[in-house]
Order: sequence, then structure tokens, then C-alpha cells
Amino acid sequence: MTVESLHLRQATRNELLASLLARCPMPSENFPGDRKFFMDRRGEGVPVILSESEKLSGKKPEYQLIDNVELMLIIHGATSPHESGLTY
Repeated sequence: MTVESLHLRQATRNELLASLLARCPMPSENFPGDRKFFMDRRGEGVPVILSESEKLSGKKPEYQLIDNVELMLIIHGATSPHESGLTY
């Protein structure tokens, strides 16, 4: 698996975290959609991370492979209405 192919492959990289998120109920009043748990299906995490964080910050998250051993993920912070020029 390469950094470039992460969004194409379905593999659980952290079984403990996946198990925990599959059992945590989703507070439906705060989130749109019909999800019942934070993680409904395995293999959907990377595409969700990429699309949702880009929507919030306007920048794609960056995956970096460190010494062919560790994977680092940089998620950029959401822009505030003042930074983006939006007014409410």
C-alpha cells in the first residue's frame, strides 16, 4: 500500500480504534444522515477524512510516510468566517 493508494484500498490499520468507533453511537441530532455509529463500515475512513476535512479547511489533508514505517496525517484546521471573508 502506498500513500497515493490509501483512498483506494480498504484495510483496517488500527483494529482497536475501529472496534471502539464501531460501538460508539452517533448523536443523530448533531449530525445529518442516517449513521447509527461513528464507524458504520470498514474501509470508509480515508475517503471520509479526505472529503470532509477539505470541505472544512479548503485544503486537502496530507499523508506522509516516515521511514517506510509510520504514516503521518496532517489535517488542516477549518477556516473561521473572518478568515474566509464570509459574514453572517
